[in-house]
Amino acid sequence: MKCPKCNFRNTPETRFCGQCGTELNPAEAPTETIRTSVRDIERGSFIFGRYEVVEEIGSGGMGKVYRVFDKKIHEMVALKLIRPEIGTDKEIVERFSQELKTARKIAHRNVCRMFDIGEEAGTHFITMEYVTGEDLRSLIKRIGQLTIGKTIDIAKQICEGLAEAHAMGIVHRDLKPQNIMIDREGKPKIMDFGIARFFRTKGVTIPGTIIGTPEYMSPEQAEGKEVDQRSDLYSLGIILFEALTGKVPFEGDTPLSIALKHKTELPPDPRKLNSQIPEDLNSLVLKCLEKDKGKRYQTAAEIIVELDKIEKGIPTTPR
Repeated sequence: MKCPKCNFRNTPETRFCGQCGTELNPAEAPTETIRTSVRDIERGSFIFGRYEVVEEIGSGGMGKVYRVFDKKIHEMVALKLIRPEIGTDKEIVERFSQELKTARKIAHRNVCRMFDIGEEAGTHFITMEYVTGEDLRSLIKRIGQLTIGKTIDIAKQICEGLAEAHAMGIVHRDLKPQNIMIDREGKPKIMDFGIARFFRTKGVTIPGTIIGTPEYMSPEQAEGKEVDQRSDLYSLGIILFEALTGKVPFEGDTPLSIALKHKTELPPDPRKLNSQIPEDLNSLVLKCLEKDKGKRYQTAAEIIVELDKIEKGIPTTPR
């Protein structure tokens, strides 16, 4: 079947174009709110008859994210539309849904709440808390380096959110500044728990999509090994390194070259990039970045205890 939008030739039974995602038989669809590609959704249009689109706020391997007004609860929420080609395997979608249902149980002030997981007209979606603010990556990029006090404050709150999730047996697997929103009060909220694991499900391959983010990937993730909460703590170490220095410890021309550095190279000393970093905080970051999981902090709670000690040793003004 030829796609009316991009002229790509699809197999007869295909419902969505494999090239651009356009729905090939819109007249047969049971809803009129999504009739072509998710790329065509505009401000003011309705999704599933319930969500009024305000603006697109992001996109990634899973699909696009919109700020929408939920007419049922009369609140702004974030809605993530899952790309059509991802949702074709019912068994995979079911496992994904179970993972997200578990993640939805996390109720913590430093974790972005997930509201709903649904499907309509063959389109899968997730709705979650909409956080007004900016992600940590944007904040670091705008400021360059965060102050020592601000970094410790954000790190402690991230650890508190991680501790809550880890206690429930939930590992993020793709912790990075882009997945941490800083609200207007300066409070961080971790987003997208449970989503990264979906990409690791056998049979899911999306051209051009990297499983995880190389710059923040633990050595065991780079090797394709099983991960646990200590993998999240390694990623946290990368985030703290970037917050304190303005750059990540490992860079490269390709994802593979970066992954190899995580496995084989020692990270630079953060104090050589920012001499204002206290020695004990410097040591904390490097311990998070140990290649051997057994040599890292074993829990987020351990890091909180260390951060409390470090914070007490900082003079009031710098803090």
